[in-house]
Amino acid sequence: MTGLEAITHHNGWAMAVVGASIVISGLAILAFIISQLHKVIGLLEKKKEPPVVEIPEENLKESASAENCPANIDVTLELYRPLIEELDEQFQLADLYALAKKYHLPHPHLSIRCLRDAGILNSLGDGVFRLAA
Repeated sequence: MTGLEAITHHNGWAMAVVGASIVISGLAILAFIISQLHKVIGLLEKKKEPPVVEIPEENLKESASAENCPANIDVTLELYRPLIEELDEQFQLADLYALAKKYHLPHPHLSIRCLRDAGILNSLGDGVFRLAA
């Protein structure tokens, strides 16, 4: 007995179907596990939320204008004055940001915002600013 007759006689077709089914179902299960792995890892690495501290409104109003600004605005102005002098009299704020990043000044967005809040940089509209006299 040889060929297809031997395969049929020894249940070869059924074994082939069962083998293929096992391989396909194993791959499907593996794909499902891999697709859901990020959820399992998220559960394992769940970090605790930091405690929420409530600030009274009285303290919030007092610190709102000076929040995160440098302690001495004059020092910040002395850092930024050479950059402003390097620009035209009227300059784009984006140019000042670019120079601050070029010279690696700390916190350029924060410092420039504080200069604006202190009235040292005056807005002329459309993103154009000038140094207050």
